[in-house]
Amino acid sequence: MRKIRILHWFIIALIVIYCVVFLSNIYLVVYTPDFMNFSEEFYQKFIFGYYTQFVGSAISVVTFIALFFLERGLKDTVKKGFFNNNNVIKFKRTGQLFMVSGSLSLIWSITLLIYSNGMTLFSGLSSSALLILVGFGLIILTDFINNGNQLQQENNLTI
Repeated sequence: MRKIRILHWFIIALIVIYCVVFLSNIYLVVYTPDFMNFSEEFYQKFIFGYYTQFVGSAISVVTFIALFFLERGLKDTVKKGFFNNNNVIKFKRTGQLFMVSGSLSLIWSITLLIYSNGMTLFSGLSSSALLILVGFGLIILTDFINNGNQLQQENNLTI
């Protein structure tokens, strides 16, 4: 249970970091420093112009929501034990959101790679694939939790 508590606090730290990054991005959009004031001609080179910078932030919001569900699931695990229905729901939702976020990020990275004629880096592709795998792993974990929950209920009825 100690490792789950450590993971819980690590997820809380990630949520705080995400909040700081979102607030700093909002601040930079509203109060743009002089060195970031680009001409309209500069933004015409991007896919969505000025709004291209917000695509990554929108994908990060999905990841943030998934982290929130993961934190709630870990909190329930610490309080109620591993095998309960709340964990199945929250971890499954987390896995689905991670898969959606990873898929959107993968599509966005491939789109940028194609749009730039191969001049962007492949770093986004590997992290997106990893996020999809983590989401798929959480969905598989929910099957184990669900089966364990059913076995625990049958065992309680036997006693």
